[in-house]
Amino acid sequence: MTEAEIKELIKQEVRNVTFTSVNDEDALLDQNILDSVGAVDLAVALEGAFGISIPFVDINAQHFQSVNALAAYVLLKKG
Repeated sequence: MTEAEIKELIKQEVRNVTFTSVNDEDALLDQNILDSVGAVDLAVALEGAFGISIPFVDINAQHFQSVNALAAYVLLKKG
């Protein structure tokens, strides 16, 4: 799976959780696209979509800042 494909899947999952379309750089938390519950919901969706495990401690502003940040995290976890 390419980075572009990962980003598209992340954007789809964000849309499923928030009912909002986003681009790669949107500040998901700072722009209130995601709240704490939405971030957890998104983490669960990403775990299923990518077959990874996201520990609760990793559901934070660093990893969930944007689609770009989430894609980098997913790539790291899929390692």
